[in-house]
Amino acid sequence: MKYMSSAGDYKVDRPGRLVGRAGRIAPDLKWPFVGTVAITFVATIVRLLGPLVIKGGIDQGITEGDRQVIVTAAAIFVGLLVVQYFAAAISQWSVAVIGERYLVRLRSVVFSRLLRLDMGFYSRSKSGVLVSRMTSDIESLQEFASEGAAMALTNLLTVIGVAVALGLVDWQMALAVFVVVGVLLGVSVIFQRQARRAYDQVRERIGRVLATLQEGITGVRVVQAFTQEDAQASTFGRVNERYFDANMDAARAISWYFPVVALLRVVALAAVLGIGATRVLDGSLTIGTLVAFLLYLDWFFQPIINLSNVYNLLQSALSAMAKLFELMDEPVVVEDRPGAHDLTEPVAGTVVLDGVSFSYEPDTPVLFDVSVAVDAGERVAIVGETGSGKSTIAKLVMRFYDPTVGTISIDGTDLRDLTERSRSDTLALIPQDGFLFSGTLRENIAYADVSAPDEAVWNVMRAMGIDDWVRSLPEGLDTEVRERGGRFSAGERQLVALARAFLSDPAIIVLDEATSNLDPETEIQVEGALRVLLSGRTSVVIAHRLRSAERADRVVMVDAGRVIAEGTHDELVERSAKYQELVEVWRRGTK
Repeated sequence: MKYMSSAGDYKVDRPGRLVGRAGRIAPDLKWPFVGTVAITFVATIVRLLGPLVIKGGIDQGITEGDRQVIVTAAAIFVGLLVVQYFAAAISQWSVAVIGERYLVRLRSVVFSRLLRLDMGFYSRSKSGVLVSRMTSDIESLQEFASEGAAMALTNLLTVIGVAVALGLVDWQMALAVFVVVGVLLGVSVIFQRQARRAYDQVRERIGRVLATLQEGITGVRVVQAFTQEDAQASTFGRVNERYFDANMDAARAISWYFPVVALLRVVALAAVLGIGATRVLDGSLTIGTLVAFLLYLDWFFQPIINLSNVYNLLQSALSAMAKLFELMDEPVVVEDRPGAHDLTEPVAGTVVLDGVSFSYEPDTPVLFDVSVAVDAGERVAIVGETGSGKSTIAKLVMRFYDPTVGTISIDGTDLRDLTERSRSDTLALIPQDGFLFSGTLRENIAYADVSAPDEAVWNVMRAMGIDDWVRSLPEGLDTEVRERGGRFSAGERQLVALARAFLSDPAIIVLDEATSNLDPETEIQVEGALRVLLSGRTSVVIAHRLRSAERADRVVMVDAGRVIAEGTHDELVERSAKYQELVEVWRRGTK
């Protein structure tokens, strides 16, 4: 039942090609794997020699009354057991080590790929599905690596070896066994088809369970604020019940298969005993041969059953691998053009959007022919109603997306012609909510430059006026921020995010209204830090408040994806009715 619980739902058309591609991820593990197969082969051969030694001990020792033969056979048998034990132990350990090393490499490769995919991929992908890929699918591979691979290798070699041994010991009884095994294989094929259909639904529905669970936990504040705990629990309960139903379909398949296997095993055993006993009585078969044949028969059925179980682990592993490769095959839409280069130092920091149009979805544009020029050291505020396209402009300047039409350039160089390193050194984003990673305060401030010495970190904090706050913390720079910066308030997280940007020393800052979610007292502190950070730097500010527009050197108003007005705050108040309406909305919101 354990092996069945993770059968695959993903159709793998070319498993051979899939396995070949999987092998290319860790080519250095090829020869250790070959060595493991060799050790497993030795363990299997040594085991198969055991019944032949017993046969000789019975026929030449017990039957003939020769004690020396019996003692010799017993000694050889014990020796074989010792060799088999050590070979099997080495094989099991080697398979586990190779499997775990491979999974370490695979996790790193997949995660690295995920980090390079563009924002468009994340906007159309469900986070629950991505989590499932890195948890449930990797777990399927881990289960096969830790249990299935060794069992598959051992049992496959055993089945082949026992089949050959049965034929060599007595081909007549072997034919009777092979007839029963043929029936067993036919039953197994039927079972596998039923099980695969059942677990198509199992794997699909576990993804829904994870997605619903994650959504409920992430939105728990909203759930509690609207007292929807019962409704949310009911939604999860329905999804969970459908997952239960899918598992029960699989359990029904299991409930008939294994009793049939047990019955066929008894039928084969009865047939061998009937035929063998008759031939022993008429003298055409020795007792030792019959005993050896019965031992081989017992070893024949159990590996076939094990392989049936392992088959599902293999299907699950191939399914998981196919899904992970599908993820890795997602195209990196935002990438440097051939010949991309760094910006020439010193970077002035001019930003120009020239005839930029953009669509998140084909044939659904959100920006239309936007042209904006930001001079070096200038602070430009992008304003507009919700959904006007101002945040999209910020994303394009950061090159989270590329324009559908037009160009965005820095110091006259198209962003697509700049190296990723040069862009990250030149541009910094300050979002509304400062995101902190688990780790220490030092690690978060020095995130963009992990080699930065403490002296540089303290210089940044002194310049921003937050060094006293850091010293007041129990562990100072070594203070653990906890998950998502949960140890700090929103304002403190924003100060850390500003310090992080300051340390990277960018020429251009893209600011998504870093004070819009703060209380007045904290806002004053953050604004003081912002003045230091923005001094002498080009800044593009996505403004949600009147104060940000008033402080800007120039204001660009966007409406329905088009630039409709441009000038200083005072100029737009005088000549733009749309801007006047927006200012009135801001003023009413502050009352």
